[in-house]
Amino acid sequence: MDVRVWSVLAVLAIAGCDSKQAASVEGAAKTAGAAPVPSLSSAVTDAGSARMPTASKRATATQVPADPEGHFLEGERLLLTEGALSAEKSDVILGSDNAFAQAISQFERDAVGHPEVQDLTRLYRTAATRLIGSDGTLVSFACGYSLCVGQIRSRTDEDFSAWSEAIGMDKAAPVYSLTTAPMTWGRDQRGGRFVFSVDPAANAITGP
Repeated sequence: MDVRVWSVLAVLAIAGCDSKQAASVEGAAKTAGAAPVPSLSSAVTDAGSARMPTASKRATATQVPADPEGHFLEGERLLLTEGALSAEKSDVILGSDNAFAQAISQFERDAVGHPEVQDLTRLYRTAATRLIGSDGTLVSFACGYSLCVGQIRSRTDEDFSAWSEAIGMDKAAPVYSLTTAPMTWGRDQRGGRFVFSVDPAANAITGP
C-alpha cells in the first residue's frame, strides 16, 4: 500500500482549559503490523499495514501551559502530550489499521455516559460530513472533550486535501489544530485519517 503521511496545523483561537500529561502509545505502536479490528470498514480491513511516511509539514503555535490537574478521556491521552496534540503519537495511530481502530473504539467507549461529549461528536460529525459532501464518505468518527478522530474515503487525493483545508477554516465547528494522514487503499480507494482539536487550549502540535 502506498501511503503518504503529512500533518497540517490550523490555529483559530486560544482560551483557557485544564489538561495533563498524556499517556504513552507504545502499545499502539507495537500493533502497527496487525490486521485491523472489525469495527473498520471493509475497505480498511482489507488494507495492508505496511506504510512509509514522507516528509511532514507541521507548524506549532504558542502552547498554553498544561495544568497537571487537568483531565482528558482515555482515548484522548493516546494522542496528547502535555496538553498538545502529539505529531509522533498521531503518526503511529493514524498510520496503523489496528492502532487506529483501537483508538476509535476507545473514543466511542469514552463517550458513553458523557452527554456533552455525545453532543460535541454530533456537531463535528455534521460539519465533517457537510464539508466532504458528494466528494467522499465519512467512514468513522468519534470525539472526546478536546479531540476528534476519524477517517474519510474520497474520490481523489485532492478531495481529501480540500476537505482538510475546509474543516480547519469552518466557523460553525471551530478546529484549533489538525493533523492528517492521506492514504491509498488498493488502486482506486483514496482518502485519509485525521485527528483534530476542538479545544482552544490544545491549540498546538508537538514534534517528535
